[in-house]
Amino acid sequence: MKIKTKSLIQITGALLLACLLSAAMRGQTKEAPVKKIYLQLAGGASSHDGTVSEFGIQAVLKHNWTATFSYHIMEMDPKNLPADYDPGYFLILPGMYPTVKMNLFSLTGGKCFQTGRKTWFTTEAGFSVVNGEQMSFTRKAADNGGWYSNSNYSESTEKKNTVGGMLKADFNWAFLPYAGLGAGVFANFNSIQSPVGFQIKLICGWMNNKRKKSG
Repeated sequence: MKIKTKSLIQITGALLLACLLSAAMRGQTKEAPVKKIYLQLAGGASSHDGTVSEFGIQAVLKHNWTATFSYHIMEMDPKNLPADYDPGYFLILPGMYPTVKMNLFSLTGGKCFQTGRKTWFTTEAGFSVVNGEQMSFTRKAADNGGWYSNSNYSESTEKKNTVGGMLKADFNWAFLPYAGLGAGVFANFNSIQSPVGFQIKLICGWMNNKRKKSG
């Protein structure tokens, strides 16, 4: 299935527009339609010895429902890397192991659980548009020149697009009215490669953590 960049931009724009319209309606009802809205910048580690970075925008809505758009950039070992893979060497330097790249464009929704005036926990599920690489390996005799050696496998890479499912859970702490830190985990299930990851986040935006007025 071919995923067009234009459609991704349209989805993102629609979500941001919905958040802005909801924010404009704030105060017209007893319970504000948007309770919090903030950007998320994150980095961390994933399964398959991978690294991950994320950019996202999350809104906490009426009745503590949440809506999030997130973009993950990942690099990790191929899931089918042979157990006896030898990257070879050059002089005394070992060769590089192959890696695959993956981009996740995700829309998720769920619930927010306020655990304190400045802390809250979110759980979400949704879907992702996945752009990733898949590698195949063919065993071959290693080319050994004495001071160098090539890998004992030949490799080919294929770019693939698909749709996957996303699960997320985050804990957030607003140490300032418009800034905070968070920690979270995620799992994405798709036909290319299904990563699980942990991230540390910097959040900035409207946290709505002011002390309520008495009376």
